[in-house]
Amino acid sequence: MIVTRLFGGLGNQMFQYAAGLSLAQRRRTTLKLDVSWFREETGEAPHASYGMNCFRITEQFATYDEIWPAPQQNVRNILSPFRSKPAPVQPEKPKGWHTPPTFRFYPEFFELPDDTYLDGHFQAEQFFAPVAGLLRLQFSFRYDPPPHLTPLVREIEACPRSVAMHFRRGDYAVDPRYSTQNGVLTLDYYERAVDEFQERLGDFTLYIFSDDIEAIAQEFRPSIPHHFVKEVQPWHSFDEIRLMSLCEHIVMANSTFSWWAAWLNSSPEKIVIAPAPWFLGGIHNDSDVIPASWLKLAR
Repeated sequence: MIVTRLFGGLGNQMFQYAAGLSLAQRRRTTLKLDVSWFREETGEAPHASYGMNCFRITEQFATYDEIWPAPQQNVRNILSPFRSKPAPVQPEKPKGWHTPPTFRFYPEFFELPDDTYLDGHFQAEQFFAPVAGLLRLQFSFRYDPPPHLTPLVREIEACPRSVAMHFRRGDYAVDPRYSTQNGVLTLDYYERAVDEFQERLGDFTLYIFSDDIEAIAQEFRPSIPHHFVKEVQPWHSFDEIRLMSLCEHIVMANSTFSWWAAWLNSSPEKIVIAPAPWFLGGIHNDSDVIPASWLKLAR
């Protein structure tokens, strides 16, 4: 059994699941999910909730006993006159706990044994490349688009040259931790991306997505045909991944959310523009985050 700890937003969960599936397949064993993070009052990501049930994955959830080793007896409590039995000591780490030694891909990942507990981001395609075909099947959407999105789905599918563009705001803009290490991309990045696509495609239509779409509609005014996507309900954010992945090409934000939209587009002709560097200030070595076939554009 391989257990993977899920945390953060949907894009992060997808990376964590993908790495767990890859290792479980290599060890010919079962993958189970630890979703306890979403029950904790961490306050770290108020937008985050467990979201993997939108996909056709096999959801098996790890139990407490499967995650934690048997508690040890606290010998100091044996002498307490107020306890008839010594209290157990909570173990510090789960059984078989493994966290990545680096933000980059490391080949030693595939040598991890059965009964490993994965606790990390694993944000590189190399971690799950051996199971990419299976992962595309499992990351297909469990449900059809809701009826009110059907016209937009048909419009995107009929568009001769469609480009998704994703703006990430939210905690990147208001939380000092994320604004320092991730940072909001400038409008200049997106304008240069438009110029790049004009050189490559000529005419095209932009479909613009954001977690703060009203603000983006006020700030960003492209001269080419465009559609600010406001039809998606906040509690169905996965529909934005669905719609972005239907577009022929994509301009990503520095966000795992649009990373997966780009990856789920299986067209060999797709053009993906991604920001570089992914992180600010060299906080992580992000050289493996962007696949080699995607185009990096300075942020």
